Amino acid sequence: MAKKKTEYELLAKRIELLEMQVKELTTVEPEVINERLKSIEETLYTTKDILNMKEVCKYLDISQSLLYKLTCSGEIPHFKPRGKMIFFEKKELIEWIKKSNLLSSEITKGSSKTISNDSTNYEENEKE
Repeated sequence: MAKKKTEYELLAKRIELLEMQVKELTTVEPEVINERLKSIEETLYTTKDILNMKEVCKYLDISQSLLYKLTCSGEIPHFKPRGKMIFFEKKELIEWIKKSNLLSSEITKGSSKTISNDSTNYEENEKE
């Protein structure tokens, strides 16, 4: 009989511990969890090989309008598999960044000047 009583006491303690753990879990605000999930989802582009416009803007830290200018002028490597949506290969973007003579301040400002991989054109644009 004493053995059963200790088993019940042990079970009661385990239940109490579980209840405390459940309370701790419910005290975490859902907004905090949602913020973290959103942050994780937004940074998933770092593991992808093919990026869309939104991801490239975040990856390069540039505005969408600057990215449109770069794609329209053909200065940034991209492809349109079905003629509408624009995609970018991450490896090509990295090579383009390395080859490009762009100043980081020029990219973040979203300059309206023509941006070129050719250093002479870049220098001419800077003189304007």
